[in-house]
Order: sequence, then structure tokens, then C-alpha cells
Amino acid sequence: MPKSLLELLEESCPITLPLHMPGHKRNTQLAPYLKTLAAQIDITEIKGFDHLHAAEGILLEAMEQAATVFGAKHTFFLVNGSTVGILSAIRAVTAPGDHVIMSRNCHKSVYNALMLNNLRPCFIYPQTNMDYQIAASLSLTAIEQAIAQHSEARVLIITCPTYEGVISDLPVIIRLAHRHGLTVIVDEAHGSHLGFSPYFPGNAVSAGADIVIQSLHKTLPSLTQTALAHVRSDALAHEMQRQLAIFETTSPSFLLLASIDSCVRLLRDHQEEMFTHWQTALEAFHQKALGLSHLRVLGYGAERGRNLENVFGLEPSKLYVSTLHCDIGGYELAELLRAQFSIEPEMITPQGVLGMTGMGDTVQTLERFGDALLQIDSVLSAAKVKKTRLMAPRVYSKVPIATAERAPFIVLPIQEAEGYVMAETIVVYPPGIPVVVPGEVMNREAIDYLLAAKAAHNTILRSRSDVDGQVAVLRDA
Repeated sequence: MPKSLLELLEESCPITLPLHMPGHKRNTQLAPYLKTLAAQIDITEIKGFDHLHAAEGILLEAMEQAATVFGAKHTFFLVNGSTVGILSAIRAVTAPGDHVIMSRNCHKSVYNALMLNNLRPCFIYPQTNMDYQIAASLSLTAIEQAIAQHSEARVLIITCPTYEGVISDLPVIIRLAHRHGLTVIVDEAHGSHLGFSPYFPGNAVSAGADIVIQSLHKTLPSLTQTALAHVRSDALAHEMQRQLAIFETTSPSFLLLASIDSCVRLLRDHQEEMFTHWQTALEAFHQKALGLSHLRVLGYGAERGRNLENVFGLEPSKLYVSTLHCDIGGYELAELLRAQFSIEPEMITPQGVLGMTGMGDTVQTLERFGDALLQIDSVLSAAKVKKTRLMAPRVYSKVPIATAERAPFIVLPIQEAEGYVMAETIVVYPPGIPVVVPGEVMNREAIDYLLAAKAAHNTILRSRSDVDGQVAVLRDA
């Protein structure tokens, strides 16, 4: 069996004098942090270790192996996260001025691609599930209508699964898009684990998507910033490689590349065992969740098997805990988890918190989360009044995004921005979905949502305005 990239690094680095980058020269005596960060096997693209953007040796073999493991025609290693895959994929299948159909809950990287390539989006808003106040599945009817109204569109871009684990009917959606000649890009950043076990739904590769972007690091045992791009055809793979050479670093970290290769090998050799352990841990959490009286967990406990409005399906790695039916909100629940149980959730909203699981979780870790929820739940009461809906708002576009992004602008206090056309993108992290983008009209719903996120100390990223509480709007629109 060919040696892994990690094995080759461990063999070669101790005996080779590095008269090349990086500047630490693998001298871990130079500074203590270098040893901690595994600098002793940190190299650049040298003979024997291949070149990421012109792979013909060990990296080519590793990417071909990944394609086999994930069931793809071609697979590319990404060391700039899913973002570089999204940017490259969209540029690979569009020309400036093209129309694209896309779900409005796409990641900010999709919107950056729209601006960079001067694309014209037709937004499809996902359906809503009001029991949990979350974005639900994409409606096939809405996609059909968008295709009928925008026959000039060349591409469909969708996100599946969502941050909360909601999935749409990808096989049917993709077949529909292909019948109309659309290339389909699926942001499956949160779904690199899908398709390997009957416990989890199938993935976008098996559903027939043309390009699929996955973040390995989100749920699988790989270092942060590692991702994959799967491509369906030879011609598209050639163009994808060309675009990756534009957007991705020319100095890829071999530590990250070795992490991807090692993760793929683990899936190849031990997937049944690893996924069985993960399933067992999730089922242990389910047993704990059965004891909850006020908190509700999407797809777990008493909620398992429940028919959910506008939800085609769920993938079980996400533990979304709703506070809509009790006397605290998501922000209060997160603080209790931190202060009393040393548990840090992935995402916090006014309506709940998201506990994000991964292959590294165990029965012990997920029972610990379940026990914490049970203790908190035991002192809660039912909500005295129905809580106000506070979800990511719907806004409408007035000016093309690429035009608005470069137009003259002024800065206003956010409270005074209602009715103005935005000149910047404003994103709440997590999940990294823009609340408003250039060209869209700020409304009261969006203002209230952003103020609530600020009060909760969520990270709010703005592309232009520098002063807290202010936003950039078009001067002349």
C-alpha cells in the first residue's frame, strides 16, 4: 500500500537539509511554539512532494483516492477552506453578467463570487419552519418558478444541509435543473460526512450535482481550513483546476494536505467502525433528550419522528436546541452552558443554540451535553407569552449587487437606515449568511435582527462601515 503523505513527511524531514522555505527551517529549538505546531514536518512544494496546482505524483494519487472514497469523478484538495472552492466553482461555470439562480441562505463566499464576477442573482428563499423558527427546505415549486422566470440563467447554487441540519430533496432538484440545462453547484460544507452510513442521508455527489464543496474540518477528523471540491466531468474539472490556481494559495501547507490525505484514508479503512461509534454517541444523546420538558431538540427526544412543516429531511449530526417554549432565550441558554457546564455551543440565536457534533464526539461527550440540558431544563418554566418571531429577514433587491458594491455611499446610524439601498454586506457569524448585501433595501425587520445579534455579542462583519452601529448605504439610490 502506498505510503501516506504524513508518513513521507515524517521520514524525509529529519534527514533532508532544507535550503528552502519556510524560514523556521524545521528548527523546533528556535521557539517553543514551533514544536507544538508540528513545524518539524512543515515543508514547501519540493521534489518528491508534488505541486498542488500541477499535481502528477503523490498529491495526484491522493486526490484520485479521495474521488474514489467519496464517489466523485474528480476531487481537489482545498487548503483555503470551502471558500476557495466556492469562489473557484462559480467562476468556472459563469461569465461576467450571467444570471444565476441561488438560495438566499448561501454563505457569504457565494455573494463575494457574485460581486467579483459581476453576476446577476435570482434569489430563492428557503421555506420556513415556524415551530423552530429556522430556514427549512427549498421548495421544488419555487425552484421551478425561478427557472421559468429566468430562462437565461446558467447555474443553480444551493446550500444543503443547512447549519441546523435541514436537507432538501437534492436528487429531484438536481434532475429538474439538469433538464433545463443548468449546472448545479452544491455548498455541502456541513455535509462531508454524508453518504457513508445508513444513519446519515446521501450526499450531493451521489445526487448528481456538478460541483460539490465540502469542509472536512466541520464534522470529520481533519484540521481547520481543510476541504474538498468534487467535480462531475473532465471538462469541468479542467476549468475548476484553472480557477483554483487563481484563488488558492501558491504556498499550500503540507500539514493541511497531510491532514486531508489522512482523513480520506481513515474513511477508506475504518468508515463503518467510525460511523457506528458516532451513531452510538448520538443515540446516547437522544436517550437524554427524551427527559426534556421545556427545551426541544430538533429531531431528538420527543421530537424524533415528528412531521415538521416544510422540512424534507434532517441529518442527525446537528443538535439544535429550541428555547421557544420556555422562559429563557437562546442567549441565556448559551450563557448557562458556558458558566455552569463549560460547554461552548457552535451557534446562538434568539430562539436557541446549536450543538454541532463531529466524528470526534463520544458517548461521554454527548451524554455530558444531554445531562447539562436536563439540569437546565429542570428549573425552567413554560414561556408565559408567545415569543416574538425574530428570524433572518426577507429583503428585496433594487440595484444589481456588483453595481451597488462599487457605487458612491454614505454612512448612517443603523436606526436611520430603513428604506435605504445597502452599499455593503452585513453578515452575522455564525452561520455566515449575509443579512443584507449591496443593492438590497434595508427594512425594519433586518434592523431589529442586527440589533438583537449585537446585543447578544454575536460577531457582525461589515464590508465597508467602520463605526459600530453604523451602516453604508448608497448615496444616490
